[in-house]
Amino acid sequence: MNEEYTDEIDIREIALKLWGRRRQILYVTLAFAVLGFFAALFQKPVYNASCTFVPDKSNSSSGSSSLSSLAAIAGINLGDMSSGTTLSPLIYPQLLQNIDFNKELMRVPLDWKKYGEPVSVFELIDNPEYNKPTVIGTIVKYTVGLPWVIVGAIKGDSSDEEVASSEGEQRVSAYTKSEYAAAKRLSKMLSLAVEKKEGYLSLTATSNEALVSAELCQAALDLMQKYVSDFKLRQARESLGYIEARYEEAKAEYTARQLALAQFVDSNRGVLTATAQTMRQQLTSDYEIAMALFTEISKQKLQAEMKVKEDTPVLSAVKPVSVPMQKANSRAKTLVIWIFLGFVLSCCTVLIYDHFKK
Repeated sequence: MNEEYTDEIDIREIALKLWGRRRQILYVTLAFAVLGFFAALFQKPVYNASCTFVPDKSNSSSGSSSLSSLAAIAGINLGDMSSGTTLSPLIYPQLLQNIDFNKELMRVPLDWKKYGEPVSVFELIDNPEYNKPTVIGTIVKYTVGLPWVIVGAIKGDSSDEEVASSEGEQRVSAYTKSEYAAAKRLSKMLSLAVEKKEGYLSLTATSNEALVSAELCQAALDLMQKYVSDFKLRQARESLGYIEARYEEAKAEYTARQLALAQFVDSNRGVLTATAQTMRQQLTSDYEIAMALFTEISKQKLQAEMKVKEDTPVLSAVKPVSVPMQKANSRAKTLVIWIFLGFVLSCCTVLIYDHFKK
């Protein structure tokens, strides 16, 4: 009972303190309301375009069994070629950190309404025509952002050249100064959420223009499809390339042996000597060996081609990209947040001041 009574007294004291300083709380809240009004007045609209997709398992059991049955009819044993690995959904968000992915995405033209022409994110950063500072931006830069300006001046500007490895070695991926700024802007415009339990991914693009957000989301999805396919099929394509080279060699050898045997038979019709018979048997044996080798490599080539087609991953869009019709932000919500923030800060200031005063 005493503890409950003490808690009630404490709450009552806090309420009395706040009521006694109600004018100060009201002034601070009104000040924040004015700031919130201007913040809501000058805030830019934000549109979110999103899509939900599922990474298909291209090497499913049904598809693999039917493919193996068709191959068996042709006399081809696919073996365990259908036991390829499926990419984890956790790998997909890493693509948004990939330098080559961002370099390609930042150069995709987007239909900006305010510019009247397709402009890429990289051009917005690199081209001075699209990167002119505004009056409000300059004021914010040298007031609120002054500490960052000072830090940047102390560090100095980085070089605008790509970082490369020493001469003769493989070139490493790196950003230029403009590309790095464009990549930072893309990181704020794109996000990818992974729903582990449901097994789907949600890609969201944010922009001040509805059409641009939809185009960026679709471009990122298409580019992601390309990079995932290249990653998944790299080994299968390398194997196919090697087999195709051996196939051409075996085909040339088979054609040469077939032609040699045909020419010998045409030029030795009616000849029954032992030498001719032995030579014909030797050419026939070489031809059969070349034909068997060519047939076997042809089967391996078909098998490798099936492997490439079977393992091609597809990102199936459950919810395709569409142009958003409503803004993601609200001026009324911004104003309410500022008013609430001012009220809470003023109350905390009153309580902390009275505590230290005692």
